[in-house]
Amino acid sequence: MKKIFKILAFVAAGITLAFFPGAEEVGAQTYEFKISVDTVPNHPRNMGLDIFADMISKRSNGRLQPKVYHSAQLYKDTHVLKAVSLGTVEMAVPGNWQLEGLDVNASLTFLPMFFGHPPEVTEKLVDGEFGKDVSESLAKKMNVKILGRWYELGYVHMHSTTRKIEKIEDLKGMKMRYFAGAVNAERLKAFGASPVMISWADVPMALLRGTCDGLITTFKSAEGAKLDEAGLKYSIKSRDNMGYYVPMVSLKFWNSLPADLQKIMEEAWIEHVPKQREIARREQEEAEEILKKKGVSIYEPSDAELAKWRNHIMPFQEPFVKKVGMDPELVKKAMKMLGM
Repeated sequence: MKKIFKILAFVAAGITLAFFPGAEEVGAQTYEFKISVDTVPNHPRNMGLDIFADMISKRSNGRLQPKVYHSAQLYKDTHVLKAVSLGTVEMAVPGNWQLEGLDVNASLTFLPMFFGHPPEVTEKLVDGEFGKDVSESLAKKMNVKILGRWYELGYVHMHSTTRKIEKIEDLKGMKMRYFAGAVNAERLKAFGASPVMISWADVPMALLRGTCDGLITTFKSAEGAKLDEAGLKYSIKSRDNMGYYVPMVSLKFWNSLPADLQKIMEEAWIEHVPKQREIARREQEEAEEILKKKGVSIYEPSDAELAKWRNHIMPFQEPFVKKVGMDPELVKKAMKMLGM
């Protein structure tokens, strides 16, 4: 009789699995984890993460339970690096400009050779061997798992409250606020401007008081902060550099996950990155149009004009690379891919 009951139980289990997929996971361990960013919910990075979180939650039948903490509820991006490295927070997606102190090669995309290129050129580079090399280096140095291709923020352009910027000479003597990264400061100096480091929260007042005459930032950031109300009048689509966000998961958390959940996270990341980039580009375009409607004059130079700007600042690249200790072979590889 016991043998018959065992057979019936085995058959019943088989029927349950056949007709109710995922039933084998009932009672399986769930993994709650935090994703920390310091941007607001309607930011392209956050919108991408919402898509990702929903995908992995559904595909894992609720075994993965991510929660996105926005607006620096947990950490500012400058502090989240240590937290994700130590495993205090499970996941973060910091900007590559924030990673310079850990791996100077992370800010290689800010070098003069990238200046003024159209998005498809930069995208091909970061999605190729260069991006993989930097990701592998960061993974080792930070004790993290890099999930895959990087998120896109958008192009950083030049903006001014005092004068139009249509040629290199227009920048001479201007006090230009930059957000981070030694290469950003050096690039502005090469154009004849005076770089000024000012925290983002203090930018509107700095523009109003004349502490700076302009800044480098994205259209989305300028529009979102209502910098037109702080005196922003002119912009040039200079395509100084493309900002990227690097997806990293604490190795402590990653190693605690079973292989099937790791696979779900990696595949979901690969699949949704194009959507995030599409959102980022749309948001930047919409912000540009809003600024135009608010009276900001936006100059769009040709690719040939921007090539002249790029050639003007190229002489400082090699000395800078040596000074900060960037990988010369990685730089050469990037230049070859750019056809330089």
